Amino acid sequence: MANTNFVLSKIMVGGEIRDIIAKTTGKHTTVVWKETETTLDSALASIIAELSGQASGEAVDAKISAAIDVLIGGAPETYDTLKEIADYIESHKDVVTALNEAIGNKVNKIDGKGLSAEDFTAALKAKLEAMPAITAAQVEAWNGKADKTVASSTADGLMSKEDKARLDGLRGVRFGADVPADLKDGELFVQVVEETA
Repeated sequence: MANTNFVLSKIMVGGEIRDIIAKTTGKHTTVVWKETETTLDSALASIIAELSGQASGEAVDAKISAAIDVLIGGAPETYDTLKEIADYIESHKDVVTALNEAIGNKVNKIDGKGLSAEDFTAALKAKLEAMPAITAAQVEAWNGKADKTVASSTADGLMSKEDKARLDGLRGVRFGADVPADLKDGELFVQVVEETA
């Protein structure tokens, strides 16, 4: 009877380490592949089939390129690398600082409030809600207190037409010792006379 040799080997297929147990007799070589005893030729054919299903170097490169394109998202060539973005941020620190300060000084939103408690207190809100509503009748009564039309020299309005005519005729008041030569029609001149004893 021929000698039987057992050899245990390992192979990485699809990111997983697997055992290959080979048994050799004088006439045949059998292996245990995937927990099944089979011929060496059959096991190698299965391994080759699995390996051929793995992505090639070109396919991996294509997937990496596609992922980078998604990451860049159509950014201009000037800012399509992390280094370029970092350089831009470094050279614009003052803008970043100003933005961070503005964000730090913002008023936080409080649920249920349009303004923060510091801007409009609950006490002020209560006072506002306690104010009586003005009715349409009150508005009408107020509007009836005076004629809202503008007075003219021929029609009463917020003042009588006579007062309007007098007011229109009054151009101004001037003071002095002598009547000015350029006194206009409607101007009032008050002569200041020095009394002698």
